[in-house]
Amino acid sequence: MLSTARDRIAAATGAAFVVLIIIGNTLSVAGTSQGSHPSGAQVLKDAAHQASSASAHVGFVLEFAGLTAFLGFLGYLTFALSRRPGDGDRSRVAAGTAIVAGIVMIAIKLGSIAPSGALLMDRHHISPQLAQVLNDMNGVSFVMSWLPFAVFIAAAATALRHASLVGKPTAYLGIFIGVVGLVVSLVGLDDPVNANPMAFLLGLVWTLVVSVRLAVRPGTGSPAEDSLLVPDARVAVNA
Repeated sequence: MLSTARDRIAAATGAAFVVLIIIGNTLSVAGTSQGSHPSGAQVLKDAAHQASSASAHVGFVLEFAGLTAFLGFLGYLTFALSRRPGDGDRSRVAAGTAIVAGIVMIAIKLGSIAPSGALLMDRHHISPQLAQVLNDMNGVSFVMSWLPFAVFIAAAATALRHASLVGKPTAYLGIFIGVVGLVVSLVGLDDPVNANPMAFLLGLVWTLVVSVRLAVRPGTGSPAEDSLLVPDARVAVNA
């Protein structure tokens, strides 16, 4: 059974990932321009603000901690799904796809730190045009990360259902969010400035709720248990 204190803490790392990156991002961008495509001069102004802002530094640490927590969640899923392999090859393929997609998403997110870091380091002697390019690279990387995250959501939902760790409503909701996220990310990569992050955000909500459910009520994913999850998901989405 996946009901020891260690298992519950490991399952909760998915929720920690969502909470940490949301709070961290909020702190990081506080006081900066929220435009979808700011000018180079605005990017340099925002970089100067972030470099001198204590909350921005705290936000960066929290975001990085969130990505680290997601690695822990991937490790938990690997362990949990291997303990409850489900119905053979389909379950193993879904589980493997989820883990690989999650790792790719983390790699893209870590790679996006490079242009942001270069912008902050060289903000005093780079042109507004170069600053805008570096900022745009970070924005495109963000949209690009939606694609593997969408695959992760759909594959994780499938694998967890096959392993009887979540019920059908939760699994179908995750698959739906993943498929929509995949389409939205592909469309967004063609026009990153106007890309819609809603599917990505819904994926975060799904991850948060599933992580909490696995931490609090690990087990069969029976309909009776799963009915506790879906209303929470709706509340979270509408919040």
